[in-house]
Amino acid sequence: MALSGVHITFGYCNVGFAGGVPHVALPYGATGSQLMANPGQSSIAAQAGSVLPNAQLLLPMLTINASAAIFYTVGPNADTNVGPLRYFDPSFGAVDILVDAGDKIAWIAA
Repeated sequence: MALSGVHITFGYCNVGFAGGVPHVALPYGATGSQLMANPGQSSIAAQAGSVLPNAQLLLPMLTINASAAIFYTVGPNADTNVGPLRYFDPSFGAVDILVDAGDKIAWIAA
């Protein structure tokens, strides 16, 4: 089934140290996802991060996929009329961005 609209996933990025060198791992532990067929604001939000027992940080992150180019904004009261807006082109593949707890995404067609 082809993607139509924007698909978002909130989750975590695992940040820690390996051999004393900081590293950022791939996305880790999705907390929620939503398929948004029409422009607007997400009904889900990023969850708070945490610290694992081995001192690794779980930072909130957002993964965006879209069927067409979009402009989007991220924040606790995301509003495309207020901005600032970022551009997403699906020909470059999904994008992962670090966010804050409580952040949502709003988008409009480009």
